[in-house]
Amino acid sequence: MPVVVNGRCREGLSSRFVVSWSLAFAGCLAVGCAAHAQETPEVEFDAAFLPVEERSTLDLSRYSRGNPVLPGSYEVDIWMNGEWQVRKNVRFESKTGRADATPCIAHDELLSFGLSSDVPAMPSDDPCRSIGERIDAATSRLDIGEQRLYIEVPQAAMTRRASAAVPPAQWDQGIDAGLLAWRTNVRHASSANRRRTSAFVGADAGLNLGAWRVRHAGAWSGRRYRGRYGFVERQLGAWRSQLRMGDIAPADDLFTPLRLRGLSVASDARMSVDASAGYTPRVAGTAASHATVRVTQNGMLLRELTVPPGAFVIDDFHAAGRGGDIEVDVLESDGVHRTFRIPFFPVPELLGEGHTGYAFSAGQALLGRGRAVALFQASWRHGFPHDTTMYTGWRQWPGQTSVVLGAAVDTLAGALAMDITHSAFQNGQDGRLWRLRHGKQWRDGTLVSLSVAHGRETSLPMPPNARSRLASMRRTDLVAQRDLGNEHGSLSMSISHVSRKRDGGTTVDHAMSWTRGWRHATMDISLRRSRHDTTGQWTLSVPLGTPASSTNLHASLLGEHSGGARIGVSGSVGDDGTMLYGAALAGHRHEGQRLDASLTKVLPMGEVSASIERTDTARGGSLSAAGGVVFHAGGISFAQRLGEATALVRARGARGARVGAGPGIRIDRSGHAVVSHLTPFRWNSVDLDPSGLSLDVALASTHRRVAPTSGAVVLVPFATDVATTFLVTAAFADGTPLPFAAEVVDGAGRSVGVIGQAGRVFLRGTDAGDHWTVRWEGTGDGCDLQLLTTTKTAAGDVRHIGVCK
Repeated sequence: MPVVVNGRCREGLSSRFVVSWSLAFAGCLAVGCAAHAQETPEVEFDAAFLPVEERSTLDLSRYSRGNPVLPGSYEVDIWMNGEWQVRKNVRFESKTGRADATPCIAHDELLSFGLSSDVPAMPSDDPCRSIGERIDAATSRLDIGEQRLYIEVPQAAMTRRASAAVPPAQWDQGIDAGLLAWRTNVRHASSANRRRTSAFVGADAGLNLGAWRVRHAGAWSGRRYRGRYGFVERQLGAWRSQLRMGDIAPADDLFTPLRLRGLSVASDARMSVDASAGYTPRVAGTAASHATVRVTQNGMLLRELTVPPGAFVIDDFHAAGRGGDIEVDVLESDGVHRTFRIPFFPVPELLGEGHTGYAFSAGQALLGRGRAVALFQASWRHGFPHDTTMYTGWRQWPGQTSVVLGAAVDTLAGALAMDITHSAFQNGQDGRLWRLRHGKQWRDGTLVSLSVAHGRETSLPMPPNARSRLASMRRTDLVAQRDLGNEHGSLSMSISHVSRKRDGGTTVDHAMSWTRGWRHATMDISLRRSRHDTTGQWTLSVPLGTPASSTNLHASLLGEHSGGARIGVSGSVGDDGTMLYGAALAGHRHEGQRLDASLTKVLPMGEVSASIERTDTARGGSLSAAGGVVFHAGGISFAQRLGEATALVRARGARGARVGAGPGIRIDRSGHAVVSHLTPFRWNSVDLDPSGLSLDVALASTHRRVAPTSGAVVLVPFATDVATTFLVTAAFADGTPLPFAAEVVDGAGRSVGVIGQAGRVFLRGTDAGDHWTVRWEGTGDGCDLQLLTTTKTAAGDVRHIGVCK
């Protein structure tokens, strides 16, 4: 038949080409119409342009309307101007009686999604009325395949806030749950004259009841239990604050950090809508063997992980924004502890104009060796015009009163802050401590921050009758990080120098490192010096085999206190990289040669590791394990680790599905999985990978976003549909194919499929005897579909033959 293409008459184009091209064009229009819902006008397809033999087997009526969504309720993710808001059941209604259904969303819901309160509701606000009729230039569209409802509103009609901010109304307090993070280690060492076996068990326990958090941590070692901390916490959302009671660290950097047994109420910068992630210190070091690294600040655990022998870098934790040195504890497999300190202080904190921050603490200050004194402490910050912040603080304990006055200002050269602390004692003495801070952070991540303090030491209370002179103290801290570009690597440096004149004590911590990569190889050179140890390190890491190989060769030259020269390999095996290994040979001038090896298996319920080491005079080995447990209404779920906020993923019937948050995290037999280390008060993505799932399990969505509060266990449900799948080839009783694009509905009236080419359709149901109806528009006809026979393909797939009567 002759066909006109691009204005020219072409012969020899078959009717099948016309049908395929027409259907493709219709499909494109259908996608476009589905994308614009009620805003797209109705169109009509003229069947006269189709081949005569195809007209009766094509149902194009479902593509003639702007929105082919039938009225009803749909479980959808709502996105407002590109930001996910909530997943909920939304009702769609049709005002014309046809399938151009519109979503029913109340005005109050739109306000919670970020619509400005300046946009008034209509006098008779009908939630099912078109979004475009209620808000000028607004649109909505439903993506049926992804089950997402997109709402677009002009920016002028939205509430302005920082892009990373999460409205308090969308914070998730989580569910009632119990938490237990545990770790244990058993080590045996032997030499010519001695054998020793030691054991260690540590636990961090918690209980969540609504908005309340109960936390306790301790460890058992050497037949003795030692508690580290215990407190009760609650977020005060209306005040953007945290309430804590128990063994705590006051959330204030104006005074010397200490431990307090009492209560504190303090504003939390993480809860502010204009808060940023800020600067996170970089922890770099070297493990002489399979080791556990713990990063703490003011006694609070920030990060814990197991590392193989060789260099390690940790930068995926969140330090307290108001400062406090970072303490790093490296526990080697042979029981040796190594600790070092990283000075940390933030760039001078500036508050926006009109913003206020505060902190109040009261209780017993724990000074060590069983000594405790009463303490009251408070601070206040406020942002003024011209990028200026004023702050003050007060600390009171027996025989001493301290007051801080200071100001910070933002300049072209960076933020600058200066304050003075004045302390008055009952014995007539007084002391002053001056502090100057400067910080500059560039968009490329480069940061320079300097803190200088000079004056008389006032950090600890003086007994009322003491007449000793106050110690003169000087402290200088410098932190610098610089990305030198792809050709030159990155450089980081930290210097801390503390000197006390009265006792002559001086504490020095210097660290410098330079890292550069060449294609797949990486070289790291670092130097660390403290009062008792100086360590130099040169490490070269080269992947073995293909570029995608997970095996790396390490060559290191370390200081005498860290193991001397080493050469070894480390890497992972398995699809998820859940089996980690490491082996190394070290040479030491005094201890001779040392051989060590370690193997770690990461499981959904935690990790188990074993290590051995041998020297010329001794040998040893250890077994260790760590993990977490979440107790909830749905049962008990195991976790690899537990962090500051946790997600409990629920997907019934999806056992084995991988959760894309870390290696080895999969849905268990009860339909749950635990994702740790979420960031509080910020959006966190949780994704479900359906690869490998049975075709009998269907997921309504595979992506969710949550914004947990601090310490929360957030339930993240994924809707699943477990049913039998049927691949059907259907026709009328006389063998005529069913109309292409005709809709198949089940006994409940739900759309379950669309007829494809040659009458094929993919259906889901409980068994082959389910009732299905095929319907097509234009003629008002329909028929009942029955499955008659089954066949099995060479690949083992079961196919069904159906007839529609």
